[in-house]
Amino acid sequence: MQEMAQQPVALLAEADSFVSLDLSDALQAAGYRVLGPFATTRETLAALSQNSPTLAIIDITLRDGSSATLAEELRRRSVPFLVHSACRQDTSHPVSFQGAPWLIKPALARDVVALCDELFLGGSNAARADGERASSLPVVEQAGSVSNPFVRKLEGFAALSEADRVVLEQVSANARIVPPQTSLVHEGDRPDGVLLVMEGFAGRLKHRANGHRQIMAYLVPGDMGDLDVALLSRMDHTITTLSACKVVRIAPETVAALVQHHSQIARALRMATLVDEATLREWLMNVGCRSAVERIAHLFCELLVRLGAVGLAQGNSYDLPITQLDIADTTGLSNVHVNRSLQELRRQGLIELGGRRLTILNLPRLRTLAEFKANYLHLGDRSAA
Repeated sequence: MQEMAQQPVALLAEADSFVSLDLSDALQAAGYRVLGPFATTRETLAALSQNSPTLAIIDITLRDGSSATLAEELRRRSVPFLVHSACRQDTSHPVSFQGAPWLIKPALARDVVALCDELFLGGSNAARADGERASSLPVVEQAGSVSNPFVRKLEGFAALSEADRVVLEQVSANARIVPPQTSLVHEGDRPDGVLLVMEGFAGRLKHRANGHRQIMAYLVPGDMGDLDVALLSRMDHTITTLSACKVVRIAPETVAALVQHHSQIARALRMATLVDEATLREWLMNVGCRSAVERIAHLFCELLVRLGAVGLAQGNSYDLPITQLDIADTTGLSNVHVNRSLQELRRQGLIELGGRRLTILNLPRLRTLAEFKANYLHLGDRSAA
């Protein structure tokens, strides 16, 4: 998590002692001060009356019954909260829970922390003082053009006018928080728009009948789904969030208008599509011809360039909000093999992986090991990582 001038405080209301200990440890490791954990609504409200937490993680049922009163009080105090519950989100729950980010228990502790980061850093409107019913996914405030990864990415492919940038800002506004491991598009669905990822990692993937999957592309901030998806009658793949994400769904008619009325935006979007195809070819080469260590090294080098191009890498370091299993499903390796390969990269002094952040300690050696050439990303000077 990014460093802040003041340590954020996370209130934790969780009846299961094992879950609460796991979450407490993960939150503290991520830089939060934990208020609790509390097992009942009564003791949580008592603590809330004397403290002002930055955000809260609550279950809808605690040891003394429903926590709806707690949710109402959090909204009254404008404290954003997420729900971590074994119950699925639906409209049958009390109105005080509606519109809050929702994770199905047991979620991975790191995914809970990732969503807390979204609330803390992104400014969720899930907690509303008036308690009105919100949509199922809270709207995130619009980013400025300097930090907008969509604008930054397309500017690398074409010279955009100020009018072009304004249009792209409007198109990418109203991103919504989506929890990790949520299918945005299912194989077999009818297309209903183009997905744009503004924060977090999503994956384009295929599933086998036995449940195994192959991740064939990462959608990182600034990346879109297929530009011409409206031409399809049915989707032939699934897009799933790998971490907590902020996502915009752009209507087909909006995409058509962009291409028709903004020639430079159209050029940039088509370049982005060509880069997606080139990246898929490189990933096929990665899985088919490189060793396990080389595959992972190549992936890490690629992500450094892609994230750096949209301002999300600092030096040779960047957030990597995916799991070891995600890397396995990306590189065609077993989870055990990925673990051994990561240990080997550490042993050679090439990387440091802690929490959700990867630091490349020796980029020239890692690039040589992976035989990484960034030409397929077509980023010009921006690919000189």
